[in-house]
Amino acid sequence: MSQERADVRSIEVIDRFRATLAEFVDTGRTALIEAESDLDRTIMWLDRDRVPHWIRQIRRREELVTRAKSELYRKQTQLSAKDGRPSVVEEQQNLRRATARLEEARRRLETTRSWMRRLERERTMYRAAVSAFAGVVEVDLPHAIGLLHRMSENLEAYVGMAPPDLARALSPPEDDSASMRRSGSDRTDEEGDDRSHDPAGTEEKEPRP
Repeated sequence: MSQERADVRSIEVIDRFRATLAEFVDTGRTALIEAESDLDRTIMWLDRDRVPHWIRQIRRREELVTRAKSELYRKQTQLSAKDGRPSVVEEQQNLRRATARLEEARRRLETTRSWMRRLERERTMYRAAVSAFAGVVEVDLPHAIGLLHRMSENLEAYVGMAPPDLARALSPPEDDSASMRRSGSDRTDEEGDDRSHDPAGTEEKEPRP
C-alpha cells in the first residue's frame, strides 16, 4: 500500500500556481502563432508581390531587348553618306544593357522562387520541431489547470465542512447481546413498577368452599 499522502499547506498557493500556468499557456500560444504567422506572411509576400513583380519586369525588359535589337538592325541596314555604313556602337551598347537587365530580372525571379521553396521547407520543419511543445500548450497544461481548479474547489469544500463528533466517533460499538439484555432488563423493571402500583395485588386469592 502506498505511504504517500497529500501535504497541502495553502489553497492560495495552488490558485497562484494555476494562474501562472494559465499565463504560460497564453504566452506559449501567442509565441507559436506569431512565429508561424511571420513565416506565412513572408511566403505570401514572396508569392503575391515579388514573383508577379519580377514576371512583369521580365516582360517589360524583353520588350526593351526587342526594341534595342530593332534599333540595331535598322541602323545596320542604313547607308551612310560617307562610307555607306553608319556607326552602330550606341545601339550595340543599348542592346547589351537591355539584355543584362533582362537577365537580372530572370535571376531575381528564380531567386525569389528559390526562397519560397526554402521557406516552405523551413515552415514544415518548424511545425515538426514545435509539435511536442504545441501539444503541451494546447492539451497537457490546460488539462493540468482543470485538475488544479477541481482540487482547489474540493479542498475549499473540505475546509468548510463541520468538524466531526469525536466523542461519538471514538466510543466503542454497542454489542447486540448486551443491547438485548439491557432491553429485557428494562422490560422487567417496567413490569415490577406496574405490579407495585396495582391496588388489587398481583397474587390471586384462594376461592372459598
